[in-house]
Amino acid sequence: MAYNIVVGVLIHLFVPLLVVGSFRLLSRRMSQAQIPSPPHFGWALLFIIFGAWLLVFLTAAFWQWSGMASLGVFALVLIAPLLTAALAFKMRKQKGFSRFHQLAYAAAIGYTGLIFILVLIWSGSRIFARE
Repeated sequence: MAYNIVVGVLIHLFVPLLVVGSFRLLSRRMSQAQIPSPPHFGWALLFIIFGAWLLVFLTAAFWQWSGMASLGVFALVLIAPLLTAALAFKMRKQKGFSRFHQLAYAAAIGYTGLIFILVLIWSGSRIFARE
């Protein structure tokens, strides 16, 4: 019982604090670099999405699965790729501004493409498994 409480608190308190702290460090670094229109919003969205995946994996590995975890995975698979695709579309003309812009653009495209491919593979395996 106490183990579950400690693990739950560590996962659901430490990971969000780690994500927010990492984003603040990156934001500070972007501000210090004095780049034109730093992609704060894009990186915030990416940190939220990747931090949510970290929460999902840690929950699955060390804690108990729940309906909220299932809703999180649902959002990460069906909603987050749309958001990252929109982010990549928005950043397509800004990717030459700085390395921060390039990496945010690449991460958004990569996430969208990876989820799309994984959903296709999963769908295909479900369709062909019936035969």
